[in-house]
Parts: sequence; structure tokens; C-alpha cells
Amino acid sequence: MKIGFVTDSGSDIDLNYAEKIGVKVIPLTVTFSDADDVVHKEDRSFDLESYYRKYETNDDFTAKTAQPTPNDFFIAYEELAKEGVKEIIVVTLSSGLSGTLNSARLGVNMLKRKNEKIKVHLVDALNASYSEVLLIEEGLKLQKQGLDGDEIAKKLREHTKNIKTHILLPSLKYLRKGGRISVTKYILGTLLRKKPITVVNKEGKNEVAASVTEINEGIHKILELTSENFTRVPKQVIIIHGNNLEFAGRMEKKLKQHFNDIKIRTVCTGVTISAHTGPNIVALVSEF
Repeated sequence: MKIGFVTDSGSDIDLNYAEKIGVKVIPLTVTFSDADDVVHKEDRSFDLESYYRKYETNDDFTAKTAQPTPNDFFIAYEELAKEGVKEIIVVTLSSGLSGTLNSARLGVNMLKRKNEKIKVHLVDALNASYSEVLLIEEGLKLQKQGLDGDEIAKKLREHTKNIKTHILLPSLKYLRKGGRISVTKYILGTLLRKKPITVVNKEGKNEVAASVTEINEGIHKILELTSENFTRVPKQVIIIHGNNLEFAGRMEKKLKQHFNDIKIRTVCTGVTISAHTGPNIVALVSEF
């Protein structure tokens, strides 16, 4: 039985890679504080370099993301149905961070009114960024083993427990701009030079796991938290950065010092994380 896979651009998946492995990517939309409410889709036309340049040239620049519409998902489902797909696996951003899963669900309702034969299985990644891609890759492996859509979806929901994401924020500035921390906490954190490390918890929501004063200290702390004080070794890791290859390089060097023969990939995040955190973040997605 032919199975189709769908994810969203919050996964930070490279669109050429997505095309190669046969995954449809539904773009989130983003508006810029300096663009009079012009809506941009995070698709092939989106200029990521120009987006990050705005942070460098405009100190007051902010971005705001919005989930895809149900119709965006419906169109993708219909396209897959026309390709002969009988079951669809949809992996979305955590429902604790975005309404994308709900849009995917409403898109399923729209599909049912036209085609009840197509089965759509929704998987809440309970995470963000490349964690979604790791689930997609696992799903593709399970498909090759002959599992049907329902079995794959069940295993992927269970597999979400094996993926961790920690993010080091060099600055509190953008959390403050987005109203995610109070003025008091911002001032106090700035005075103390605090750099928070957040983790996506079991409910798929961000929470503070630690705070540090230096980037290298933060990178080491992320490795310590990820590996439970270096007692567990991940199968593979993805270094996520906010247009800062220097920080990503420091993370890679530290990983190689502590873990032998670990598979490492490096990805520049799009708007989903950076719109909330600003540029220069460095994060680690670990799969166990």
C-alpha cells in the first residue's frame, strides 16, 4: 500500500531533501515588523539570508509566524490522493507550541467530505525543528519494513519520547520583545548576564532547564543535559543554529570530544524558532 508523508516547514527540512525522499512540506507564514503586514510563505521563494540580515541591520526588527491553514493541508492531501496514495502520515510541530496540528486535523475533515477512502494519520511531534524530520525518516524506514499507516503512526508517537531538544539563547532580548518574559526578568537576567537553556518537555512545551553566563559553558551544559551527565549516548544528533556557524562549530567540536562515531548533521533554522528567539541560537536535537 502506497503511503504519503507530510510535514510543515517548522521542521527545518531542506526542500531539496524533502523532494528527494518524497515528503510534502506545508509552509508556515511569517510577517516582518518592517514590512507593513506583507505575508511571506516559508517555501522555496523565502529568502532566509535576507531574513537574517534584517536582524543585523535593524535593531528593532521582529518576525511573527502563523500556522498553515487547513486548506493548505487539504490541498497536499488531495495531491497525494491523485498520486495513488491510500494512507498519509502527517508529522507536525508540537501542539504545545503551535496550532499546526489542528490545521492538519481540520484539513482531514475537509478531505473526508470528498474522499473517505484515504486514511490520514496525524503525529504530534511534541517537539520542533529537525525532530520532525527524524520522525519522518523513521516512518520511511518502517514503511520499507512493510508496516501500514496505522502501525507506523503508533510507532512514531512512541518514538517522540526518544528525541530531545535543548536550545541555548545568547540573548533574552527577543523573548522580551515577544512578551514571553516580564520586564523584571529581562532586566534581572541582563544584569546577571544570564543565557537560558530551554528544553521541550514531555507535553511538547518549552521550559527552562538551566542558565549559564558563557556560550561554551552553555554548549557543555546542553551535552550534559542531553546525555544525562554523559551516561547515555545518542544514536545521532542535529546541531541547529540561528545563522551562526561559529557556535555550531563549537558544538560540533565539543560533541566529538565526548562521543565517538556519532552521526552529526548541522542545520540553519528557519523562522519557526528564530522568530521567537532571535538569531544566533545554538541547539541540539538528539535521537536515542
